[in-house]
Amino acid sequence: MNDTEQRARNNRVLGLLLLAAGAWILAGRFLLVDFGRWLWPFWVIVPGVIITAMGLRSDNRGGEGLVIFGSIVTATGAVLFAQNLLSHFESWAYAWAVLFPGSIGVGQYLWAKKMNDAPRARDAQHTMRVAAALFLAFGVFFELVLGFSGLHWGPYGRVALGVLLIAGGAAIYVTSTSNERRRAPEPPKPPVPQPPVDDLTPRP
Repeated sequence: MNDTEQRARNNRVLGLLLLAAGAWILAGRFLLVDFGRWLWPFWVIVPGVIITAMGLRSDNRGGEGLVIFGSIVTATGAVLFAQNLLSHFESWAYAWAVLFPGSIGVGQYLWAKKMNDAPRARDAQHTMRVAAALFLAFGVFFELVLGFSGLHWGPYGRVALGVLLIAGGAAIYVTSTSNERRRAPEPPKPPVPQPPVDDLTPRP
């Protein structure tokens, strides 16, 4: 795909985005529905999804950057949507793990699957597992131990945090070890001995 076709495709996507935004505003105006109160994070989610899709449809090296950036934007919107729905913006204390490194791992995984790069896909899966472990560990700490949501379990929360940290650390360690073994190069095979060749040089 040349630059002219890529530019035309991007313009079509931008036009569709503007059409959707205009329809949203008019629907809220005439139907007297306050979409913005609950659905305003979609102003972040939708552009993120579009950027990701544009990156996946690109064949040049810049496509990977678009996919990762789009994943970060989409994940940010998803976190904001959940926080707005639950009125719990204090969860940024541990929700950052969804963005860094979680959404980066998602973007790398999507690009690796597009390029049929199995080793990079495995590395991206490891990144996502680390992000999930961080999110759960810090979530338990801030919600159950410190009581950000009013759930203060005291010693029970500390026990749960300790168990979760041990389980998460063990899972990450085992996964890393198995990935290293899988990526380790095979030892070189010893050369096959060749039979001796008779000296056919004429002697004086």
